[in-house]
This record gives sequence, C-alpha cells and structure tokens, in this order.
Amino acid sequence: MSFFPRIYQNRKNKSKEAAFSLVELLIAASIFSAVSLAIYTTFSSGLIIFNRVKNVDIARQRVLLKAERLAQELIQQQPCRKPLFFGTKTRISFASLKDYAPCRISYYFDASNSSIMRAVEEFTQVITAEGKVNPEINLGKGSVFLSNVQEVKFAYLYLSLTQNDYIWANEWEYDYLPSAVKITITCEDKEYEKTVLL
Repeated sequence: MSFFPRIYQNRKNKSKEAAFSLVELLIAASIFSAVSLAIYTTFSSGLIIFNRVKNVDIARQRVLLKAERLAQELIQQQPCRKPLFFGTKTRISFASLKDYAPCRISYYFDASNSSIMRAVEEFTQVITAEGKVNPEINLGKGSVFLSNVQEVKFAYLYLSLTQNDYIWANEWEYDYLPSAVKITITCEDKEYEKTVLL
C-alpha cells in the first residue's frame, strides 16, 4: 500500500465532518431571519416616528407651550392680602414670586407689534405710598412672551348668586379670585383655548 490512498481516505473523512447538516442549516436560517426581521422592524418604526415628527406644526406647539406656561403661573400664584388679581378682556395680572421676592406678573396683548407681552413688577412699583394697589402696569418693563398673535381674550368664570349659575365675564373687578380663567389665543387664523381652574 502506498502513502497516497491513506491521505485520500483522511480527506474524505474530514470533508464529511466539516459539512453542515440540514438541522444546522435550518437553525442558521431561522436566526438570520429573526435578526433580519428585528432590523427591519426597527428601521420601519423609526421611519414612522420620523414622518410623525416631520409633520408637526411648530407654530401650534409654540402657542400650546406658552399657554401652558401662563396656566402654570396662574395656578401657582401667591396668596396676598391686597387684591392683586386684575383682569380685562386683553390683560390679566396676578401676584407671584420672582427670585423669592413678591411681585405682580401681567400678561397683556400689544396690538402694535401683534404679540402677548409679559411684565414683572416688584411690589414697590405696584403699591402706592397710600398703600393702595396701582392697577396700571409699567409698559416699559414688558417683554415679548408670544409673537405673531392676532387676538387674545381672557374670560373669568364665577358663580352668580342672582342667577344661581356659573357665568363667564370679560372683566374681573372683584376682591376674590375667579373660579376659572379661559385663555383664547388666535394665531395664524387658528384659535387655541385653555381653561385654567383656580
């Protein structure tokens, strides 16, 4: 016997051991398909979320966030002995804190530049020498809160004892807080409304 047939036989045996069986091929194919499905699902859901984000109206989100900030400040207003809550159809003022110091925050509509202005005044500017509250706000202190606004309306909910029903008023002249404040902002021919319970 020669040396070559023995090598040939060893090669035949090794090739049988190195080959994949049908079960191994099925397992590899199922793992590959599961990984492919996971990658496809991830990219598919990512594209769906991207399309949702791409179609978001930024102006609408800006108005809603500003209305939410105004609502939070209204809810968190500080109790005060003097009646610092004033309200008209286009302006609202209430007591608050600025850097842990008492102040009055006013929001009003400025038609000249079509924006909602926010003015923060310290109590020394608000209360006169006689101890009375000055209802007028210092317009020079205002900063732009929300721009590109066509109209702003505030309405005040209270319980009318004569009619025994809740009524919305355009002006607030009482010494106590209203039950709720409705904020209506018209921007780019769309109307946004938020009701804040006090």
